[in-house]
Amino acid sequence: MFMVHRKELVEQIKETFVKDEIDLSHTTIMTVGRIKNRLGKLKKPTLIITDETHHSLAKTYRTIYEYYHDVPRIGFSATPWRLSGKGLKDVYEDMVVGPQVQWLIDNHYLAPFKMYGFQCDTSDLKHSSTGDFTKQSMDEMAKKTIHGDIVNNWKKLANGKKTIIYCHAIWFSKQVAEWFNQAGIPAEHADSKTPAKERDAIMEKFRQGKIKILCNVDLVSEGFNVPDCSCVIMLRPTESLVLYIQQSMRSMRYVKGKEAVIIDQVENYKRFGLPNADRQWSLEDREKKGKKRQESDAPAIRTCDECFAVIPSESKVCPVCGAEIKIEKEKVDIDENAKLEEINTFKLTVNSLATKKPSELNSVAELKKYAKIKGYKPGWVYFQQKQRGWIK
Repeated sequence: MFMVHRKELVEQIKETFVKDEIDLSHTTIMTVGRIKNRLGKLKKPTLIITDETHHSLAKTYRTIYEYYHDVPRIGFSATPWRLSGKGLKDVYEDMVVGPQVQWLIDNHYLAPFKMYGFQCDTSDLKHSSTGDFTKQSMDEMAKKTIHGDIVNNWKKLANGKKTIIYCHAIWFSKQVAEWFNQAGIPAEHADSKTPAKERDAIMEKFRQGKIKILCNVDLVSEGFNVPDCSCVIMLRPTESLVLYIQQSMRSMRYVKGKEAVIIDQVENYKRFGLPNADRQWSLEDREKKGKKRQESDAPAIRTCDECFAVIPSESKVCPVCGAEIKIEKEKVDIDENAKLEEINTFKLTVNSLATKKPSELNSVAELKKYAKIKGYKPGWVYFQQKQRGWIK
């Protein structure tokens, strides 16, 4: 019994089984939901295989496992990690850890990549009870997205490449598709609510190259197989490592000679680092650190000031564009005559602008000061003015 979590994957798995000369009469390949609804009617399996098994703590999976409690099971996942911190030890007895992503690239199981990261205003993002960002706060961030740069950055960094764009909401995904169409670049939107026949037709057009841009909302993250897709654009901020890896690496299916392009416009790279960072997996629960990510979790990466490529922080030369990386050292003035004095009172002064939201800034001068405090690039000020209608 081979279990998948989306119906789009059923035919894909069947095609793989046939290609590998597996007799389908000895297999049940279905979605988890269909299997659960047919318990007692399906032939009892001798082995259960679960695809994308990081989902297997969900109630539907557990119901199936409990029904077939005496049937051995194995599961596969590139990301055995849950946002809740709960491990998979209740489902599995042991974990066989595969090689790291960089090994898979070096040995031609995954394509090499270049990743580009752009600064944006994430100050309004709020956490939900699940630990990820709330839809409302992502809505607010999407409304502030530099609209022209989504298309322009694609033209500059990935022009002509078959591209998947990840958005957080249907309205935004449709809007992004429309921006590309207005620029003369064939694009379509699909989501889980798109009628099945229409969704299948869109996917097939994407596979055939009739559309260059596929915009979606968490639909083509896990298991979606279009090997010649060579670019992804991330417009959906997340605190989920699973979502980040599954989406950022969707363009890295190996094809000889391919170099994937990953464009992150929502600063996910700051939370999780490069896709090929070494990661340690375990069946055990993770220690909870609260909703806010701790500073020690921050990956050791930076962006090149010239080309915006995401690169290791210790780089002295950008491996993408060759620009010299300037490392600014803070100058420290030492007063040799200074003396220690007892401190009886302490008053903390905070720049009041730093505590404000961008929407509360009322002048160009305030925008410039705010950008300096936050470390934003000069372009942020320009686009804030454009958004408010101060520049025509």
